[in-house]
Amino acid sequence: MLSFAALALVMLLFGASVLTAALMMSRRARLEIEQHVNLVTGGRETRAPSAILGGLLKVRTKKVDEQVRRIFTIGMKYSWAMQITSLTLILIAAVSASGTWLLTRHFLGLSFLLSAVMSVTASFFAPRFLLSRQQYRGERKFIDLFPDAVDTVARMVRAGLPITAAMRTIAIDGLPPVKTVFATIADQLRIGVPIEDALDASSREIGLPDFRFFTVAVSLQYATGGNLSSTLDILSDIIRKRRAARLKAKAATGEIRITAYTLIGIPILTIGALAVVQPGYLRPLFADPRGHLILAMAGGAITLAILSMRMMMRSVTNA
Repeated sequence: MLSFAALALVMLLFGASVLTAALMMSRRARLEIEQHVNLVTGGRETRAPSAILGGLLKVRTKKVDEQVRRIFTIGMKYSWAMQITSLTLILIAAVSASGTWLLTRHFLGLSFLLSAVMSVTASFFAPRFLLSRQQYRGERKFIDLFPDAVDTVARMVRAGLPITAAMRTIAIDGLPPVKTVFATIADQLRIGVPIEDALDASSREIGLPDFRFFTVAVSLQYATGGNLSSTLDILSDIIRKRRAARLKAKAATGEIRITAYTLIGIPILTIGALAVVQPGYLRPLFADPRGHLILAMAGGAITLAILSMRMMMRSVTNA
């Protein structure tokens, strides 16, 4: 009876995971279609009362999503690229907690208190990991697209247009997440915020060194005068060279990463092979409380090793 219930719970968790993935994929496809439609129509459609109500509901939903994300991003410095909805985060937290409870309580036979603590921990760190991953990908994408945006600003300034008009153009015709950042700056400029304050606020929110260089260059040239287009051309070239250096560092550390992943996977593969070939050999680890302690220490050591190697590799590739 217990095995049947465990199998049913595993199937339920798998179905919830598939449903969550389907919801995320459908939402991403819908957003892409809306972006293409807005590009074709120019974003000048007449808004009906139902559309206005939908916009208000969307704003309310966005606030709820931000509040829920704030719970899982406690202690994280930057969160501007996180777009996962609150419903998705709650589903991920529930699936993580249920899966951890099933693994620790029913399969490993850990105590109720330890299983509960591990389930709560998993329900917090699983959504946090996905949010941090999305933030990292957003930052990488911003760095990849930002030099083209700087070149666009430089060309428009060289043609005689003001810097504010160039930022509005990128906010309309750019690609996310660069488009989103410049749209925020353009909105602040539209309501009368000085360009120095708008750039400084966006720079502190984003926290990327390349964008800080841009804000400092624009603020200084805007306040003191000078050849802004030449400065932006030099900045764009520097950003591209920094990106090339990061890619070279990532390629140089590829063999080290593969070696690290292999060393991490060897204990897991060994345990799996022993569980299949000679199950009784590993039974004390799951039946004896001292075995539970050994498993917990081994899992913690592997996790600590993964995080340490990840931090060292990121310190090289993000330099």
